Amino acid sequence: MAMQMYLVAFNGEFNQPMSRSVQHRVRQSGGYILMVMRTGIIVALDDSQVPTVQSHPDVSLVGGVTLSPNGYAAERLKRIFAENLSKQIEVKAE
Repeated sequence: MAMQMYLVAFNGEFNQPMSRSVQHRVRQSGGYILMVMRTGIIVALDDSQVPTVQSHPDVSLVGGVTLSPNGYAAERLKRIFAENLSKQIEVKAE
């Protein structure tokens, strides 16, 4: 499984039901929502699932995202991503 970060851009104007529908497709595809914006969402997704997410009628583009490790906002974005990811991952005690 090769998880990567992707920007999933929405078609048309933002609305909650459309955003939820796209997020649901990402989650059904085994992906995780890292950040939601008005123009789309940033997700962690297995490379093999990109066509499945891309096929959603409210998605205009699925493109790779790479953060510059020394970028101005990289640390803040990483904290936001980690917080959002922690809400989606269930930790099981052994």
